[in-house]
Parts: sequence; structure tokens; C-alpha cells
Amino acid sequence: MPELLERHRSEYPGAEVVELCARRLIAAKFPPVHATAFIEGVCEWGGGNRNFSRIRKAGDATIARSLKSAAEAINADDVVWAIEELQHLPHLGLSFASKVARFLAPDKCVVLDSVIRTRIGYVESQEGYSEFLQDCFQLLEQLRTSQDLDASLRDGLRVCDVEAAVFIKARDQKNVSS
Repeated sequence: MPELLERHRSEYPGAEVVELCARRLIAAKFPPVHATAFIEGVCEWGGGNRNFSRIRKAGDATIARSLKSAAEAINADDVVWAIEELQHLPHLGLSFASKVARFLAPDKCVVLDSVIRTRIGYVESQEGYSEFLQDCFQLLEQLRTSQDLDASLRDGLRVCDVEAAVFIKARDQKNVSS
């Protein structure tokens, strides 16, 4: 687990910066210009820069409202509804909607992208996301009680960390088609 997390952090740097932007955005109550900048940061981190110009066409106010609604749903423990709300933004599919949610609440949300869907077999749907999220939370609970992990790692793990490790492991599997 520690090696998989370290590889994810080194191969996909900048998550801490995007998480900080999300915390600031939430604390400031989603100012429209900052909401759009946050979406741009998620797109850059996730390699979806090509989508940003199309998402931006929704307008700063619409993006801010969508992010605020999604954050409220996440706080109410309705992550699946939050993903659905985010998908109302133009050209924001399940993969990037889940990336946005992951940064809004890394302790409650995971990313369900094509690597995990195709290599592990989760369906690209709200149900598929919910199933993967539940599986990640179950793995998190197992890891938190594992005596094989250093206590500082166990105590600091979040559900998004479990997903990141699963992603690296799935991506590197050579015996499955991509």
C-alpha cells in the first residue's frame, strides 16, 4: 500500500494543491471565478485540459452553483447524487465528475475512471460508482485495522488514498486488456 500511494503521488503530482483550492473554495462559499479556476485545476490534474474550454461555457455562476450543490450533497452523505449533479455541467462525464467530487471531499469520494472500470469491471453509471465507493470504504476499514501497516499510515488513510492505490495496481496489470 505505501508503495502504491507513493507511486500515485509521484506520477500524478499536485493533488495537495487542488485539495487546498477545494478547501478554500468551500470556505469562501463558492465564489464563481474561483469555482471555475477549481474545475480548471481538476482538469489539469486529471489530464482533461481538452474538456475545460467546453465545461467553462456553462459560465462561472452555473459552475459555482453545481459545485455548491454537489458539496452540500456530499455533506449530507449523498455522494452519488453529487456526482449526478456535477454531470449536469457540459462535457463533465462520470470520470471527471468523480474527480471533482474527490477533491471536494477526499475523505468521502473516489474517482471512477476508465482504468478502474475496464480493468476491474465497474459499470459506468451511478450504481457502478456507488459500488466502487462502497468497496473502497470496505478496503479502508480493513487497512485501518491491519497490523501490517505502520500506525501513522493507517490513521491517515482516506478513501481517496485507497482508490489511488487500486488505480495504480489496476493500471499496471499486464494480464488484462485496457
